[in-house]
Amino acid sequence: MTNDLGRRNPPVGAGSAGPQNILAAISWTLLVTVMLGGYALLRLLSTGSNLTDHEEQFFRAGHGHAGVLAAVGILYSSYLGRTLLSARRQIVAWGVYLAGTLMLSGGMFIHMTVGEAGEGSWGTTLTAFGGVVLAITVLYLAWQLYQARHVSFVSSGSGTRMEGVPHE
Repeated sequence: MTNDLGRRNPPVGAGSAGPQNILAAISWTLLVTVMLGGYALLRLLSTGSNLTDHEEQFFRAGHGHAGVLAAVGILYSSYLGRTLLSARRQIVAWGVYLAGTLMLSGGMFIHMTVGEAGEGSWGTTLTAFGGVVLAITVLYLAWQLYQARHVSFVSSGSGTRMEGVPHE
């Protein structure tokens, strides 16, 4: 059975939630790695490690951004399920979001190790590029949500089906 958009409607209650559950599970797992990073920072600070102010500042910044963006990744995967994107495109969009997250926060960790206080490095360049990638992925999601504005997604049990047809 297909809808007016020519796409197959999954049977209600069939247990198919698209890729959102897998992507959210990966995001939750990444959030645990951020928690472990917080523990590592706590250990470094409480044991009197010789972190410079520069290193501590960028460790905290990278860790904080990674945590927030990992949590937002859970939301991102959920909202992808409210678009008309195919499963493959949802996975690609989330993968690009993940890459942007890793570039943004990872660039801060790289700058922590190779950069100097008050100067740029390839870590800060990577952070800026990651920010641009994230901005593009968020705008892409917003556009896809706008395009699906007249479609309601009804959840019944663990299956999801679309009702309505986008109309101008």
